[in-house]
Amino acid sequence: MNRSKAPLALMGQLLMVLFFALAAAICLQAFAKSETISQRSAERDAASLLAQNAAETLKNVHGEMDRACALLGGNVEDGAWVFRGDASGRFAEDGAWRVKSERIESGESGLGRACIRVFDAAENEVVSLICSWQEVLG
Repeated sequence: MNRSKAPLALMGQLLMVLFFALAAAICLQAFAKSETISQRSAERDAASLLAQNAAETLKNVHGEMDRACALLGGNVEDGAWVFRGDASGRFAEDGAWRVKSERIESGESGLGRACIRVFDAAENEVVSLICSWQEVLG
């Protein structure tokens, strides 16, 4: 008996179509999530910019929270400089981001340090960094 190989070829074709449909579904899902990932990255960049600006300001004023507050706004609460910023990374009184800068012990004479943390509207910490500066001695 001579059997036809058509069902086997049809089965192979069907498997290939299923494989490509699965690959297309995965690609579409990745494409749909890419907007969310891109937006989260942009927000993290803006938060990082706020933290960097705060670090440069603190280095400029040698860690004096009152002077930093006078330069860029915000207020000093329990020795920590707190201010708000917007999604573009700029200081803004009504910004969605809250930045808190607190002095921490450096353990070395003449070296000042601060921990700068940026929180989103839900008070989740987005970015934190440590900055250091030379203290004015004498």
